[in-house]
Amino acid sequence: MPSLSSLAQLALAPAAAQAFNLYEHLGNLSPYFTPANTPASLLSGIPESCSVDKAFLVHRHGSRQPISSELPTIQNLSYYINNNTALFKNPQGQLPSEFSFLTNGWSSSFSLNNLSASGRQQLFDHGVALRLDYPNLYTDTVLAGDQDRVVESAQWFSDGYYGRYAEDVSVLNKIAEDNLTISWITAMDTCKTWEYSSGNDLVTEWGNVYLPAIATRMNKALSTAYPSVNFTAQHAHGALWACAYGTAVYGIGRSPWCEVFKPQEILDFEYELDLLMRGAFGYGLPNNQGPTLGSLLVSNVTTFLQSSSTQNLSLNFAHDTTIDLGLTALGLAHDPSYPASGPPNPARNWRTSTQVPFGAQMLFKRLSCSGNETRIQLELNGANFDLSPVGCTSDYYGTCKFADFIGSKNVQMAMNITDGDATWTSACT
Repeated sequence: MPSLSSLAQLALAPAAAQAFNLYEHLGNLSPYFTPANTPASLLSGIPESCSVDKAFLVHRHGSRQPISSELPTIQNLSYYINNNTALFKNPQGQLPSEFSFLTNGWSSSFSLNNLSASGRQQLFDHGVALRLDYPNLYTDTVLAGDQDRVVESAQWFSDGYYGRYAEDVSVLNKIAEDNLTISWITAMDTCKTWEYSSGNDLVTEWGNVYLPAIATRMNKALSTAYPSVNFTAQHAHGALWACAYGTAVYGIGRSPWCEVFKPQEILDFEYELDLLMRGAFGYGLPNNQGPTLGSLLVSNVTTFLQSSSTQNLSLNFAHDTTIDLGLTALGLAHDPSYPASGPPNPARNWRTSTQVPFGAQMLFKRLSCSGNETRIQLELNGANFDLSPVGCTSDYYGTCKFADFIGSKNVQMAMNITDGDATWTSACT
């Protein structure tokens, strides 16, 4: 059975696949792509004797505009350039080609939060692909977290999956994203002691390590053309965000800022985003919060795959945070250490670029195999993900016996946690 795919992949020429591709290293702000299997030695697809008889999809919303905490950093860069138009329009000497766009000025034109054109296409394409790849799977019910970009993502996916009459043949249910509603999509909202700063503090620490050197290099590269230029570490940070969001909003290759950076600088920015997501929505959370919050997703997945429901597909639209917490509850993508001061481990397991790019797809598949054997497989963004760290024995495709998966310590712990019980209270007070 072919994996889910995206037309965004076609934007990259085959020769470029062997070179450094910065668009696959923008952390959770990366455009959707299919990574290598995890580990790369896994076989793609499913075992020959098996077929998919049930599936649970957790889908992140598509590419979007910046959120309110990100936009000011980009605007700060824009203000500096526009307050120094005479400087940038009149180079005094040779201007490096990658900075040539500055002579025409540059302004931030980003808005807030909304899905971009790229995001709409990602979701529509994924809806079409799922219908074609798994014609025996079907549901007439869709669930979305009640945030505009998530709901719109569900709608575009539905248009691709069901067609132009999606509203006539399916129901879109919404679940509130607030601190009163128990939801596996935004489980952190009802955890009283959860704080975004668990990740953001790590970002600040790592930023103090890697951003000043980028600013220094930029100023040196521009010193002949602009002797008085003074990009700060925060300006460099804004330029990295401008690269990521110029890509998310306008498409691959359309942000002039991306060409400014060296591969290692992009990799350091990727590590910033990895630290953020791991710290706020993963193993970096204090007091066992990560596995506790992610347990609600795991419980929903296993309950559905075990059920005798006549509909054999569950379609759910959520956030990168939802997927990251689910991986944490299962014990996947774990690293023994993850220092905020670096250096980044290039072989680390937690990689948001491959885990949760925009339009990420976490597809749990129940497999019916010869000999009346039932197995489970996790396909993450079209690539197989080894389930053995959960506590079951996996095969060459990363699949485990379904009963062993259910009986594993991590899954049993997850299924025995509910919002407000003793375990939850211990983690969230």
